[in-house]
Amino acid sequence: MGRLVRCTFMAAVWGIWCSRNRARYQNQNMSAKHIVNRTILSIRAASASFKLQHLSQPWLTALRQTGGVHAHPKLSVPVVLKWMHPPMGRLKLNVDGAFKFAAGEAGGGGILRDHHGRCVFAFATKYQGVFSALDAETRALQDGLAICSNQGILDILVETDSLNLMQIITGQVSRPWELTCIIQDVAVIAQKLKAQIKYVPREANQVAHHLAGYGCSTRNFSFWESGAVLPHVVKGPYRLDKVGCPTLRL
Repeated sequence: MGRLVRCTFMAAVWGIWCSRNRARYQNQNMSAKHIVNRTILSIRAASASFKLQHLSQPWLTALRQTGGVHAHPKLSVPVVLKWMHPPMGRLKLNVDGAFKFAAGEAGGGGILRDHHGRCVFAFATKYQGVFSALDAETRALQDGLAICSNQGILDILVETDSLNLMQIITGQVSRPWELTCIIQDVAVIAQKLKAQIKYVPREANQVAHHLAGYGCSTRNFSFWESGAVLPHVVKGPYRLDKVGCPTLRL
């Protein structure tokens, strides 16, 4: 109940903040009904992770109310997303790449974690000669799989927030000719490791996303073998993932 109360407060504050920004930057009038409806939708989405049968009847009644919610047809329903712990005895590798066209920088990063969410290893690196975000994401996947191979780690789960990359690696779409060699290498290593590669939304891949951004600003290949020594910019998302904290996509 306490978690739901705090979540309700934060959802209301967030709704007010978003409405204020739309009024200031998009010339849209602030609407109390819109804020209330947005808050209700956010709480409904968040309540999916709670045991609703333990809530008091007034809370259950409020969450089930539908009056006024459909007054705004363009109001999207928030989605609760979070990094999922792998099954006991298995390891999960999350990877991501970053490509900053204007700055001419590219980097990649990844993290391998156990079923408790503890870091087995993490890495971040800067890439040279990268021409697209897909290129950086593919290199990050290649580096993560190569490290697992060198350490003799088999049968891993792999997650990337690049749907295009996942579809290319799994053969659902054709590969770009300029990435043929690196993608072939990734496919060979993935088969050797018995790696299962899947797509996840960005909100469920935050640690790898921050590692990739860190890689853009570093000069050398960085490697960590403990969550305690991760860069400061990564520790926050790492701890939130470890305790299973969800994120709302509005």
